[in-house]
Amino acid sequence: MSAPTRESGVLLHVSSLPSGRIDDEAYRFVDWLVAAGQSWWQLLPLHPPDALASPYASRSAFAGYEGLLALPGSPFFDDGAGVAGAPRGRWVDEWVTFAGGDERRAQTRFQREWRALKRYANERGIRLIGDIPLYVSGDSCDVATHPHLFDRSVVAGAAPSLNHPDGQRWGMPVFDWPTHAADGFTWWLERLERELELCDLLRIDHFRGFVQFWQLALDELDPANGSWGEGPGRAFFDVIRERFERLPLIVEDLGFITPDVIALREEIGVPGMNVVARAADADWRTDSVLYTSTHDSETLAGWWQRWGRENHPQLAAGATAPDDEHRALLQNILAVENDLVILSAQDLLGLGNEARMNRHGTVHPHNWQWKLERRLTTDEARWLASLTRFAERDGPRVTHAR
Repeated sequence: MSAPTRESGVLLHVSSLPSGRIDDEAYRFVDWLVAAGQSWWQLLPLHPPDALASPYASRSAFAGYEGLLALPGSPFFDDGAGVAGAPRGRWVDEWVTFAGGDERRAQTRFQREWRALKRYANERGIRLIGDIPLYVSGDSCDVATHPHLFDRSVVAGAAPSLNHPDGQRWGMPVFDWPTHAADGFTWWLERLERELELCDLLRIDHFRGFVQFWQLALDELDPANGSWGEGPGRAFFDVIRERFERLPLIVEDLGFITPDVIALREEIGVPGMNVVARAADADWRTDSVLYTSTHDSETLAGWWQRWGRENHPQLAAGATAPDDEHRALLQNILAVENDLVILSAQDLLGLGNEARMNRHGTVHPHNWQWKLERRLTTDEARWLASLTRFAERDGPRVTHAR
């Protein structure tokens, strides 16, 4: 991130727009962010989701998801003909070979449509935060094309922690980190270069996995029966900084966090994460990005009703009636010392846990399905802009009439 400044943004994936696509709804949302005084749009991964619609278990760490593209007839539809503006990199040929069909045209369409949206947003002072899962799916193009980069004798998971006492079995292959290191982390550098084509800043998931990662035997179903493997540590981030001259990252340092994980984050000097809707003590680090909730957590309202109101009543200080708690919560959260605060769209609307994006570790039919039922309104933009100004968080500095 650049020099410290107080800013805020909104977490809303493209699939959660009313249309779920890179069409007029996406451009309208950028306009809404400008009117609401926001500086950032936080997204989920933009790559093809798995059969359960999870974008965190993609078949490619590089390819754009065709399901997000504008429909024919939309003024934002691009037919993908020609080579101008087509994506570059070895991943393109690898994905076309792996996926078959007319994927080259689809990826050209994605490149053009997404880059046009990003340019529109950037010109209006809105920057995009992308999301990088640590792991990729076992049946992904990446594993099929570069099998030597993965250890297929074990699968990934998460150790038991406060939020997940039983641990988690994710099932994706873990990286063969010595092989990555011997190759100068080339695949990872290409991955980050691709993500920085699409977004301005990147949230990288499961940061603790770069220190130590939880692994399970292939036939082990109980995630508590895992063991720790060694991640690449500081060397990985030194290579990234050398390539990009900066670390354009927010790191997800949640879960079972040990002193060595904290030490690495402090050494590399990047912000971590705190999440209000996962807070046990509301003691947030001011050098982290504060999220009201995430795709995996309860919504802010759901957490407040179940836990927060009783245990952290100070977060609603200033509320004169129960109906005013929503505004007080957001106003007090925006007032924290953290340079950047990200508000989930569900939390702006005060929605309960029925609007959760995902219930981690489940195959719930509503996972990854949540959408705005309507466009966000001008009045809602003015309301958020007033809260943002009160918190002295700078909004976009460049605006263009549409």
